[in-house]
Amino acid sequence: MRPRLSLLLLALALFALGGVLSWPRPATAPTSAPKRTGPVPEMGVVVAARDIDYCAPRTPCGPGSRTDTIFYVRVRGGEAVGVAIPRDLYSPLVGGKINAAYGRGGPELLKRAVEEATGLVAERHLIFTLEGVARVVDAVGGVEVYLDRPMRYVDRAANLYIDFPAGRLHLSGEEAVKYMRFRHDALGDYARLDRIKAVATQVAQKAQDPRVWPALAAALREVWRELDTDLSLEEVLGYLPYARGLQVALATLPTREGAGTYLYVDEAHRGELLAALFGGPPLAPPPGLPVRLRGDAGLIAWGRAFLEREGVEVRTEEAEVARSAVYATDPAAGRYYAGLFHLPVIASHRPLAEVVVELGPDLLH
Repeated sequence: MRPRLSLLLLALALFALGGVLSWPRPATAPTSAPKRTGPVPEMGVVVAARDIDYCAPRTPCGPGSRTDTIFYVRVRGGEAVGVAIPRDLYSPLVGGKINAAYGRGGPELLKRAVEEATGLVAERHLIFTLEGVARVVDAVGGVEVYLDRPMRYVDRAANLYIDFPAGRLHLSGEEAVKYMRFRHDALGDYARLDRIKAVATQVAQKAQDPRVWPALAAALREVWRELDTDLSLEEVLGYLPYARGLQVALATLPTREGAGTYLYVDEAHRGELLAALFGGPPLAPPPGLPVRLRGDAGLIAWGRAFLEREGVEVRTEEAEVARSAVYATDPAAGRYYAGLFHLPVIASHRPLAEVVVELGPDLLH
């Protein structure tokens, strides 16, 4: 009997990944051990991306000291749950904005600042460069987005030119980085974080396809050289059995505006959000929240029939959908419906009075 193609690709990817993770790195002592719940590995990771420093207009010097993209991600077996942290959040530990933590005290200060903001334990860190992010996006074949209106912005000093038309777009890694850096719309950095969450969940979904594993492993070998992390080979390999079927849920830390350009943690809503995100999946659909299905007519008909069998009444809307996902202001409700459809859930900053299940053409592949 001939071995399945997916198994051959997995073997090749594991071989390449072993080479990636055995690449020499400066010796660092782990600050704490990852947690386990029985046989299931679990750890909290601060995932961030460094911006670019410029020596002069249009003259990049390399990765910058600020981390304008910061996530806390708790990985437990086949589930990754994360919260995005706005770059302008005031951190008493840093004495300024949290995006300055990495430049002032390296990854350890960034981890402590994230713990201060979230109240969650961060055992490890994973700091990318923007070039590394672009390589990973390219390795999974790019990402699909849908723009309601054109996205245009020019920063000549930073050599940043963004000019995307409205409609459905397929973005390369470099284009996806531009899409995620854009924050010149009504919701500013909050909308940028929503775009980052959408791209991150899409990359996580595409990375589960065995066909991209060899290219992904090759890209990670390049990324590993410039990566700042204290993850060990043993820890990473412990999660490989859960890679396929990974469930992803992402939200944004609740904040309130303060003096100047600072944001502050919204203590009144933080506990509620984190409990809904990290407290485990709900056993029943939360009452009182309507559900709306968006997408192609055929997929909507299938989704409606599926939900009606579950006793859920839905509204429908035919619309262009770039990638399937569940959107909800209430992450507990979002996670329930994401579990039904086996889709990622994105808790958008934009208020939603209902759970929106978007069904895109990726479901037909």
